[in-house]
Amino acid sequence: MNAPGSRKPVSAACNACRRRKVKCNGAQPCPSCVSANLACTFQLAQKRGGNQGARATVLNELRETQRGEVERQRASSSGDQDASSPIQPNQLEKITIDACIVAYISRVHQIAPFLTRDILEREAQQTATSLLSRQFIISFCAYVVTFGKVLDELQSASNISQNELGKQLLDAAIQIHVTERVAQPTLQSVFVSFFLYGALAGLGNYNQAWFYLREASTLLMMQRVGSLAWGTPGIYTRLYWVVFVSERAHAIRRTRPVTLQVTPDTPSLDEAEERPLMYLTKIFRPFDDIFFAYWNGARHDCSKEYLISLDRDVRTALPISLEVDLSNDQAANLRVSQLWLRIKLWELFPRFGFLSSDSVYECLTFRYPLVIARDMMILATSVPILSFQAHGIGLTEKVFDVACALTDVLPFISGHSPQVEPGLNDHLAQITALLIQLPGGVSRFVPLLLAKVKELLPGFFQPLCEAIQLPFPFKESPMSPNTLFVYENEVKTSLYAALRREDGNQSGPT
Repeated sequence: MNAPGSRKPVSAACNACRRRKVKCNGAQPCPSCVSANLACTFQLAQKRGGNQGARATVLNELRETQRGEVERQRASSSGDQDASSPIQPNQLEKITIDACIVAYISRVHQIAPFLTRDILEREAQQTATSLLSRQFIISFCAYVVTFGKVLDELQSASNISQNELGKQLLDAAIQIHVTERVAQPTLQSVFVSFFLYGALAGLGNYNQAWFYLREASTLLMMQRVGSLAWGTPGIYTRLYWVVFVSERAHAIRRTRPVTLQVTPDTPSLDEAEERPLMYLTKIFRPFDDIFFAYWNGARHDCSKEYLISLDRDVRTALPISLEVDLSNDQAANLRVSQLWLRIKLWELFPRFGFLSSDSVYECLTFRYPLVIARDMMILATSVPILSFQAHGIGLTEKVFDVACALTDVLPFISGHSPQVEPGLNDHLAQITALLIQLPGGVSRFVPLLLAKVKELLPGFFQPLCEAIQLPFPFKESPMSPNTLFVYENEVKTSLYAALRREDGNQSGPT
C-alpha cells in the first residue's frame, strides 16, 4: 500500500514523457506535455532498450518533429490536408476541450454570448490541421478555465489545479505564432486576443492582459461586417459589445484610455434575443471620452451637474424587474457592475470638491459608499453565492473596490451625517465576509483590504478580524511579502486624500 501523499503509479507514461524520462501522471494531456507544448499521445508502442540521449536533446527532437509537421501544413498550397500527417496538437484531448465547451455553454455563454457550440466543436475538430484553430481552442480553454468557478469537475479529472492548468494552457496558446492572425485578421483573430486577455486578467497579469485587450479592440475595428471571412454579423455584434464593456471596465479600474466608441455605425443588439448583454452595455455606454478625460486627469473643468447627470443615467439604466427576467448569474453580474460603476463615479465628486454635508443629491454626500455597500449586501442575500463566484476575479475586484471606498469614507461619516446609524462598521464586516467567499478573495483581496483597514481604521481592525472569523493567519500582519508590492496598485490612496481635503473644507452646506 502506498504511503499517504505518495505518488500513485501510472500504468503507462505518455510517449513524450517516456522519451524525455520525466514523470507522467497518466492524464491526457499530462501537465508535462502541456507545459512543454508537446503532443500528449499514448498510441505508439514503447521502444525497448538503450538510452536515447539527454532530456534536452529528446525535447528538442520532439519539438522539431512537430515543427516539421507545422511547416508541411503551411507549405500545402492546395488546402487539402493529408489525414495521415496532421499537425500533432497538444490534443488537450477530449477531457479538457469538451469540459470547457460544456462549461462555456452552460455558465459563461449567458454572460459572454458570442459563440455557439457548433462553432466551438468545428474549431476543435480542426486543431490537427490548422494552427489558428489550435490557438483559438487552446486560448478559449485558458479563458474558460480562468473565468471563474464554472469548471470544478475538471480539476479532479485532470489531476491538476485549475490555476495551474490555466497557466499552462495560456503559455501554450501564446507560444503558437500564426502570422496571418494579425496580418490578415478575422473575427477568429479577435477572439484569440480577447481570450488571451481574459485568461491573463483571470490570473492577475493585468499589464499583459491590457496589451491583448487593446489588440482585440484594434483588430475588431479592422473588420468589415459586410465581408467577414469568419463568423457572422451577429457574432461580430456580440463580440463588439463584450469587448466594449471589457475595455471600459479595465480602463476605469486601471486608469487607461479606451479605443471603441459609440458612433452611428456601431452595431445594435437585438433586445429580444440579447437582453442581458444589452443591459450590460446600457450601464457602460455613458462612460465616453469626456468621462475618461476627467477620470485620467487630462481635463479639470468637470462640473457638478455633469456628474449628477451621469450618476442618474447609471443608476436608472436597469429595470426594477431585472431579477424576474434574467437568471441569477446574469442579475448578479449586472447589479454588481452597476453598483461598482456608481462607486467609481462617486470618487470624482470629492476629487473635484463637490461633496456636501446635507445635499438633496445622495451622490453628493459622504454616505454614498455606505448606501452602495448596503445594496451590495442585499443583493448578496437574494442570489446564490455561486452566482457571484461564477464571474471570477472580475466580479471580486468590483466588490473589493466597493469595500475599499467604504473603508476610505468611514472615518469621515460621523462628522458629515445628521443621523449616524449604529453599527456602521457592520457593513464593512459583511462585505469582507462576502469577499472571503469569492475567487481570489482569501489569497489576494482580503489581505489587501485588511491592510487598508489597519491603516485607516486601526480601532476596528481586531473587531473586524473577529467578526469575519478570519480563516487565515493575517491578524498581526495582513499582508505577506508576496502581496506587499501589490498594495500600491490595488489599494489607491487618492480617494482618502480627496475625502480628507473635503473634510477640511467643509464649513456648511454647499
